[in-house]
Amino acid sequence: MRSRPFLLIAAATVLAAFVFTVAYHWGGQANGPRAERKKVAVIFKMTDNSFWLSVADGVTTAAKDFDLDVTIDAPRDETMINAQIAMLRAAIAAKPAAIILAASDYRLLVPSAHEAKERGIPLVCVDSFIESEDADVKIGTDNVEAGKRCGEAIVRLLPPGSQVAIMSYVKGSSTAMGREEGAISVLKDSMSLLGTLYSGSESSTAFLQAKALLMQHPHLGGIAALNQPTVEGAARALVALGLEGKVALIGVDNSFEILKDVERGVIHDTIVQKPFTMGYLAVKAARDLIDGKHPPRYINTGSVDVTRHNMFQPENQKLLFPVTGGS
Repeated sequence: MRSRPFLLIAAATVLAAFVFTVAYHWGGQANGPRAERKKVAVIFKMTDNSFWLSVADGVTTAAKDFDLDVTIDAPRDETMINAQIAMLRAAIAAKPAAIILAASDYRLLVPSAHEAKERGIPLVCVDSFIESEDADVKIGTDNVEAGKRCGEAIVRLLPPGSQVAIMSYVKGSSTAMGREEGAISVLKDSMSLLGTLYSGSESSTAFLQAKALLMQHPHLGGIAALNQPTVEGAARALVALGLEGKVALIGVDNSFEILKDVERGVIHDTIVQKPFTMGYLAVKAARDLIDGKHPPRYINTGSVDVTRHNMFQPENQKLLFPVTGGS
């Protein structure tokens, strides 16, 4: 009875992948002649997961609505920080009307961002921020709050003193830092916290880490897995060891695989962001900056705590099962 929504999300994922491919390889050419539109360079942290496909969908949709020529670039994965720095420097040299950046590292992208500022190029940070005031606008989830939601879900599910592990992804990422801070702030006084693990945003790494963790700590009560590849890998480890439903796995992000695991009880809660909205509002902010307007310096796009009990409620359908062009 519930297979239809997953067919919808599978179709949406394929469609979003096509949109991303067009944007990635051909820039804004589909929007019309490049000479007639202001150019905006968009640089993501990585390419091939549903979160960034959805952000890209928001970007390309907004580019049409706001008459901009966007090009999207990104390293293969978000640990390739030097590659992202090179992409940002190349974008600056091309002198676009604005740059949209999802910074892979909170500190290492600062010098290049400062160079963009010195050259008068408006800079919008989306999802992941930098340790400077060089960004004209920051758009994304309140990641400390998202981390707190993970911690609160675990506190609701487990008795005080339970062993809990935090599985994060890239140590220098602002999003990871915020989520870790939020989760630890809730869990430190009531749970027995183990050390934080970092998957590098690789699902296969997270699988091996979670499997070893579960075998080394047979009384582990819960895991807070703080992004899509990490929660997917942790969920596979629970299934491989026959521990689904026995360890409280709380995740962040949304994918076809994650939603299947929420529905069957492998993942208890997942904190779902609004990536399409992030991409769309980033382009809108860039348009405003190009036009000399003053958008808000920070825009919180929010998040939703999703469980098997509320995932099919109408207010969550559009968020969990998006279609191209929606928000």
